[in-house]
Amino acid sequence: MSSNELDLLHAARTEDLEDSQIMKLMVFGDFEQEIVNKLSLAGAHLLQGARGIGKSMLMKAAEVSLDSSFNDNRILAIYVNFKTSTLLEGVKAGNNDAFQIWVGAKILQATYEKLVELDLISSATVADPFKRIFDVVGSQGLKETLQEKIHLLQQLSQKGDHGEIITKLGKEFINKVNDITYINSIIRDIIKEYKIERLIFLFDEAAHTFIPKQQEIFFEIFKLLHGGKVAVKAAVYPSITSYGRNFEVGQDAIQIELGRFEPGLAGRFNTRKLFRNLLTNRIPNNNQLKKEIFSSGELLDNCIDLSSGNPRAFLHLFNRVHEKGFSERSLLLATQEFVDEELLPYHNGLSKRLPKYAHHVKIGLKLLRDYIIPEIKKKNLREKKTKYQSAFFTIERGVSPNLKLSLDLLCYSGILTRQGTIKIASRQTGQRYMVHLALLYTEKAFITNKLNDIMRMISLTDYREFSSNDPSIDEYLIALKSTNEDCSNCNLELPTDAKFCPSCGTKVEEKSIIGTLLEDSIDEMSISKKIAKRIIVKFKTVGDVIHSTRKELMTINYIGEVRSKFIKNAADEYISG
Repeated sequence: MSSNELDLLHAARTEDLEDSQIMKLMVFGDFEQEIVNKLSLAGAHLLQGARGIGKSMLMKAAEVSLDSSFNDNRILAIYVNFKTSTLLEGVKAGNNDAFQIWVGAKILQATYEKLVELDLISSATVADPFKRIFDVVGSQGLKETLQEKIHLLQQLSQKGDHGEIITKLGKEFINKVNDITYINSIIRDIIKEYKIERLIFLFDEAAHTFIPKQQEIFFEIFKLLHGGKVAVKAAVYPSITSYGRNFEVGQDAIQIELGRFEPGLAGRFNTRKLFRNLLTNRIPNNNQLKKEIFSSGELLDNCIDLSSGNPRAFLHLFNRVHEKGFSERSLLLATQEFVDEELLPYHNGLSKRLPKYAHHVKIGLKLLRDYIIPEIKKKNLREKKTKYQSAFFTIERGVSPNLKLSLDLLCYSGILTRQGTIKIASRQTGQRYMVHLALLYTEKAFITNKLNDIMRMISLTDYREFSSNDPSIDEYLIALKSTNEDCSNCNLELPTDAKFCPSCGTKVEEKSIIGTLLEDSIDEMSISKKIAKRIIVKFKTVGDVIHSTRKELMTINYIGEVRSKFIKNAADEYISG
């Protein structure tokens, strides 16, 4: 098997793939197709799901689908990726927020490149709407100008005198691109000039940043762009997105939830079929590996089941099993490695990305592993009339905000997934959560180690109920409360999400995120140990990779076009979350 073919098995992020590969590798069932259809409609939508669940692939699928039918329906889909926005944390361009200018520039860049791609702008001319900002002739010249402006904005994140960068950016550019009303007018002119029936922005990773101020700026832009022939869609993570005071989910945008789990026979069949097709599309038909994989059908299904419906988790787990050889022992070792080296470390790493909530990250995981999972295990091992096994628990809706935030962070990292609101004791309703099956499996939380038997017995109707008044949970709540910050001025204990002290009005200082992330070792990035070992000789930290070019990465043996892209994407994802 060639290295390029093998790399497709390791291409767990949509960004690792070219558009032509995305068309070839896309695999959808009815549920996924329904979401792609919704992303193609008018209006505002938020595509919500944990990392790796497939948000980017669904957005790209919607774009590719609409591109193919553009000449017939004149619906223009523009995919805009905002990864690396964390670099602009607290950065100014003169008196303006560099992040807002950067977002405007990225929107213009993506719009322009799509017009060129669809041959709406010829190679020799530039559309009038763009001439208002850029006095550049020729499509290639304008493309390079936009790229340079975005690069200059990102350079503002580096320490030192920014006077020369500001001069190169130009005050006129800064003022115009900072004005979202102005950008909006350009978009409306484009719609009119090219007779567009609907223009759909597909914003990916804009709300994945952990910086509330950036999220709030973005959703102001999101709201201002939406209306008339402009539809807006954004990928968001569960629970931690900060929409700001002027944006209301449900009112300003409809939420589309990913991360469902169907434990029944039909649900398992559909999931296994979907993920098997995912592999089929990535391996050539005449390849020996394909025969080897599908001859071990039960182990393959086990990998699918243990991924809890997350495509990226499945690819990572599958590749670990593949490297060890297909056997039950390999599956057990690979699952333990996946939990110990990927699932749990990523969650613990949120302490760096969310320094303000570091204790919620740690105590929430401790609560899950030391109390909730053991209680689920007790329930599963207890003799009972039904043969059901549980991967679920519920907690009433009126739960402490501190506890809810801790559970939300576990949902963000994919350790938990929300599985709907249901009726619980005392005529109340509660949120049902599912614990990642790989974690429960390695914690031996089921009555048997035979995964196929476990999957047949898991039922959504079988769950452990927890009360917010549970004395055991109280211990963790006390620990969370004792870690709250105090006001630097009057020493009052601050509420969890306070921006100002409710007593004296002193502003709560935000802790920087980006600095510590850039200093982390490349071992922290989501790349294979073999690749990390190759590049760490020249590029020791995440920051080294971020500030390098792909050309520089490719000076290392066995790091070519494909792998250099994987590495850059892994670094970008590491700082963006």
